[in-house]
Amino acid sequence: MHSQTPTNDLFIIAVIGGGILVWYAYQIISRKQEWIRFTLAKMVVFFVFYALGVSILMQQRLPPPEAALISGLAGLGGAWLLVRPPRGGRRIPQAIRRQVIARDLTSKGLKWDSRKYHIDHIVAVSRGGDNSVRNLRVIEKQRNLRKGDKMPGFRDLLGK
Repeated sequence: MHSQTPTNDLFIIAVIGGGILVWYAYQIISRKQEWIRFTLAKMVVFFVFYALGVSILMQQRLPPPEAALISGLAGLGGAWLLVRPPRGGRRIPQAIRRQVIARDLTSKGLKWDSRKYHIDHIVAVSRGGDNSVRNLRVIEKQRNLRKGDKMPGFRDLLGK
């Protein structure tokens, strides 16, 4: 029986590590849907303005570096003017609050007590997290105050 070579071991470790990294990135990204839509919309508007600008300015025989610079500024301006950031905030809609409390407390036979529990954003609003049921959880008040706006660790995403 042949033993595995170190290269095979490193490959297996790299595949497992890569899989964990992809899973973690998916968990974070899926909790930032509003922010991602906003970023994609900005990019689309930028590239449309940029492409149109380059096309028009090149037809006017403007040298490519100047055409690219002017078009880039037009793209940035267009994205800034036309795409509004998500209007979300820290305020959680009442229906969403009820769903989260039912999922995390009521289903376990516990009652909501605002002196003991907080509703926590797993990915903080300041980091692009949204007010979806998937991004909210009920945790102890002290744990939430310690956590602050840090990005979640693996345990947070596993629901521990």
